[in-house]
Amino acid sequence: MTYEKEIPDYAMVPAREIDEKVIVPVAGNAVYTPVQATGITEKPKTVITIEEDILVPDTKPDLREILLIDGTAGLTSREIDCINKTDDYINLSGEIELQTLYVPENRQTAGPVIAIQTRVPFKERWHTDIAPGATLIMDCRAEKIEYMVINERKYRVKISLAVMAKECVDSKVDIFEGINGEEIEMLKDRVKITSVSLRKKDAMSISEDLEIKEDANPEGILKQDISVAENYKQVTAEKVVINGFIFVNLLYTVTGDNPCESIRQAQTRVEFTQFIPVKQDGGNAIVSFDGSGLKVKLMHDEEQGEIFRLEGEIITYLELYTGTEKEIIVDAYHKEKDFICDFREEKSRIPIASSAGESSVREIISPEAAYGEVERILYTTGEIARSESRGEQGKIITEGILLAKMICMSGKEEDEIQLFSIKQEIPFRVVTAVPQMTGTEKITERAYARDVWAEKINGKQLEFNAAVVVNAEIMKEETFKVLANPAFEESTSKEAMAPMTVYAAKEGDSLWGIAKKFKTSAETVSRLNQLEGEQISEGRKLLIIR
Repeated sequence: MTYEKEIPDYAMVPAREIDEKVIVPVAGNAVYTPVQATGITEKPKTVITIEEDILVPDTKPDLREILLIDGTAGLTSREIDCINKTDDYINLSGEIELQTLYVPENRQTAGPVIAIQTRVPFKERWHTDIAPGATLIMDCRAEKIEYMVINERKYRVKISLAVMAKECVDSKVDIFEGINGEEIEMLKDRVKITSVSLRKKDAMSISEDLEIKEDANPEGILKQDISVAENYKQVTAEKVVINGFIFVNLLYTVTGDNPCESIRQAQTRVEFTQFIPVKQDGGNAIVSFDGSGLKVKLMHDEEQGEIFRLEGEIITYLELYTGTEKEIIVDAYHKEKDFICDFREEKSRIPIASSAGESSVREIISPEAAYGEVERILYTTGEIARSESRGEQGKIITEGILLAKMICMSGKEEDEIQLFSIKQEIPFRVVTAVPQMTGTEKITERAYARDVWAEKINGKQLEFNAAVVVNAEIMKEETFKVLANPAFEESTSKEAMAPMTVYAAKEGDSLWGIAKKFKTSAETVSRLNQLEGEQISEGRKLLIIR
């Protein structure tokens, strides 16, 4: 037998009711509005090394010294669909078009400069993280070219190929609107959601006689540099209007008795306007060009004689961004039930503005003393080796390196003449006023050099000049949270909330937060306490009636 006094005190406490919570999904009663969105991520630049032995064609004379090698790289496919990919590898293929200028062994019979055009195909397996359902927009450029002469009929090139990509994920974002048959208190905010509504590739044929003032008859083309740049664009209800320039830099020969005096350089530009049909009203356009299909040819005209004609195609890549403002729910609760949900993070990139800036570059270059005094500058060009942009309040600052290249001649007499090349890196800085800039935006710039020229100061000093132009697209990356997986949580506990409460506001309290805490409405709390605005001063006593 057990006596009551022997029973421990804690054993006399009645057992607490276990509070069991059950998740009740809302099933098909949840209401959503689907909105298209595009997430964009820039991939880190990757450098691929390509080595190739180049043979001098049988029709060309023996090689003594290479003056210059330039290369233009292009991909077989610029847009790669990764929807069905099961690994993180991309098969890249394309080709690099090399232009080589060299001095022959026998300059007297072959001429002072010989040109070779070579195509170097490449296939590479490129590794990068790929999001499910992504589309990769690819680009590449020959960033650096090194070379070594093996013998008079062969040389080796080592090409550093820079590969750039941006990952685009087009998705449908379901925006939660409420639950049928339930009165849910919802806190909303307005966000702008942007999607790439159109990606289009369009070709434009070009056939244009170049205006080059020359008092001698052109004989042949040694080298040509062609680049395409945007001037302005406009999106209308039925089309996108794109205006741009084709910049042409030519090195060519003319008829004459003195071979070295027969080498000439000319620069010109051709303006074009392109119309790309679209079936949507409005949006922001981002364009880029592939001008590798453009070539300058020496043609014979019955009236004008020998003329230079620019022919081929410009390939234009168009991305059209459209956006919509949408109210999204950033918080929610039910006054009678325990409402639970998740919040999923989404990203949207919104075009803010396009900008164009320009800055002059001037540099004094001193050739190596071993070459002697410079008699003539035969050829001058410049290319952007690298560039990087950053935003500040009200402006974009672009800094980088311009690689200046020149072919020069020293000596006056035939037996003294030697040709040599000069390469020099020149830093540049372009500041562009953009009132919309805050400094947090994403910037995609395209920098190029134009109006490149050089002149002698004296035999030992050369003045190099160029204009660096920067076209930039400014985009703001918005991050927003979307309500997902709504449900009710039912509890076996019968605890009820008091119908009336006096609450002393704490630091950081908001009208919405207090209403949610006591499962009433913000409107009711505000009306009962004659509040103005969302914020509430610390210590203020509030009457809460449910």
